Amino acid sequence: MRRIALIGTLTAIAVFLAACGQDGAASDESSSIAASSQIEVVESIAGSSSEASAETESSIDSTRLAEPYFAIFAGRQYVAQYNYRQFTSEALEDRALTVAVSGADQAIRVSGEGTDTTSLILDGQAYEIDNLNRTIDRNENADPAETPEDAGIIAAPPFKDIGSTYVGTWEELGFTYEEYYAANGDRMFYYFEGTALKRIRSASGENEFILDVIEISDKAAPELIALPEDYEWLP
Repeated sequence: MRRIALIGTLTAIAVFLAACGQDGAASDESSSIAASSQIEVVESIAGSSSEASAETESSIDSTRLAEPYFAIFAGRQYVAQYNYRQFTSEALEDRALTVAVSGADQAIRVSGEGTDTTSLILDGQAYEIDNLNRTIDRNENADPAETPEDAGIIAAPPFKDIGSTYVGTWEELGFTYEEYYAANGDRMFYYFEGTALKRIRSASGENEFILDVIEISDKAAPELIALPEDYEWLP
C-alpha cells in the first residue's frame, strides 16, 4: 500500500507566492469576500471569549479583533473556508480550501483546476481522498497525533497557545490588521473590515502564505468529516 500522509497535501498548499510581493497583498476582489454569517459568529462568541482566556495562559489581550476567531479555533469545532493562489508547474492558479474540524477529527479539502483532494483524519486513521477519481487511500502507518509544522496556518492559525504574542495593530490597503508572533516563531497577520476577518497571512523567514477568508463558522459539519460511501478503495 502506498504511503499517504497529511503533510503531503499541506506542503502542496504551502507553496508561497513570490508574485504577491513583500506585503503579501492579494487581489481586492478575493479579499472582499466574506459571508454575513461570519460577523454573527464573531458577535455571538465574543461574549464568551473572556472565559476561554481564563482557561489558557497567553499574552494575547482579549480585546483584540482576532480574539473571537482564536476562540473558534481553540474550540476545535469549526468550518473555515478560504481562497488562495498557488504556483503549479505551468501557472498561478486559484484554489479553494475548506477545513472542517470536530475534536480530533478533521478534513482538509483543496479544489481547483485539475485537483480536488481531501486529507481526512477520522477515528485516529488517516486517509487521502481523490474526489475527481473517486478513490480512497488509507495510510495505516500515519500517526494523526503528529501534526506537521506546516499544518498550523491550514488547520488552525495560532490561537491562544503559550507564546503567542500580540505585536501591534496597523492600517493597510483599507484593512485594520493585527500582528502576532506565533509560538513557532512565525509572524501572523490578521486583516479585518470592521470586526470581520478577511485575510490571514503568515510569514516564516522570507516565505509568505496568504488565505483570503470566505467564512469561519463554529457550527459542526459532520457531513464534511466522513468517508464517501461510493468511492473505490485503493489497495
